[in-house]
Amino acid sequence: MNMPQPLTWDEQLELLKKRGMTVKTDDVKKLEHISYYRLKEFARPLARTRKENGQTIICYNGISFSQVLTRYYQDKNLRINLLHAIEKIEVSLKTKVSYILGKYYGAFGYLNFSNWVNRNRFNRFETEKKQYYFKKNLLDIISKSKNPELRQRDNLSKDGFPSVWLGIDLLMFGNLVSIIKLMNSRILRELAALYDFKVEELLSWIKCLNFIRNLCAHNSNILDIKLQTVPVTRESWNEFLYFIHKGDSKRPTNRLAIVLLIVIEFVRKINDSYRWNNIRDNLRAIRSSNEKNVQLLGFKDSSISLDPYEIINCLKKQD
Repeated sequence: MNMPQPLTWDEQLELLKKRGMTVKTDDVKKLEHISYYRLKEFARPLARTRKENGQTIICYNGISFSQVLTRYYQDKNLRINLLHAIEKIEVSLKTKVSYILGKYYGAFGYLNFSNWVNRNRFNRFETEKKQYYFKKNLLDIISKSKNPELRQRDNLSKDGFPSVWLGIDLLMFGNLVSIIKLMNSRILRELAALYDFKVEELLSWIKCLNFIRNLCAHNSNILDIKLQTVPVTRESWNEFLYFIHKGDSKRPTNRLAIVLLIVIEFVRKINDSYRWNNIRDNLRAIRSSNEKNVQLLGFKDSSISLDPYEIINCLKKQD
């Protein structure tokens, strides 16, 4: 096995050129701050590959360094704006969950999981185990929090746990998703109904959003994301999504388009006046750099699909 060898910035640029990429001399300055492998990741969907003697050969013919750099920045901008929308969903879900649990079980009843957990899915031992680790995690969050409300005795139980309205708000999105997945059918139906969703849609979509949020927060590539599990889709999305045909069957894309549609469905129920300008501009910029990017995102075409406002107008007609 050949060990990778360290290359200078100039040698890295020369390697890209050798593989067919159009480069300029001053492009080396970018390689000094954005890693070779980071840029290679964004170049790959536009490249051609072939197998030769058991090795994958990458050909960048027809691709310029500036194109790849543009994709990198487009991903960064879209990630920031997508994270903003997902955080709006997170805050809304926390508010709804704490409202429902508080309404039925009071300020501290949420701490007793047997009150609201789905007993058909989780036995007593599993429930108590999940409750123990939830409380342990919550105490850890409290110990690190600077929230002044946690110093008000009225907001705390005798054991030092916060009220449901404060406690749920302190959770990370992943913790919140875990709580929702534990809920009994009655509470899930009520929560889903607040967004005009089916329960299976709610559970599928929050799981997907939690995954995407983590990618956004850790600066991972979302432009070329391929979801391992395709979330529940709606028939009304079919006019926007690219479908993969195999024989007589077809299935919806597993790319970013589905994530964007989930975000749109949530946010339009939270704030019908939400400004989608930044995300719309991101999508248009992605298309303008290379028309192939439309299908790489998972959209059918660019006529309506790349404008969230147009998507919302179409969805409203089908509500």
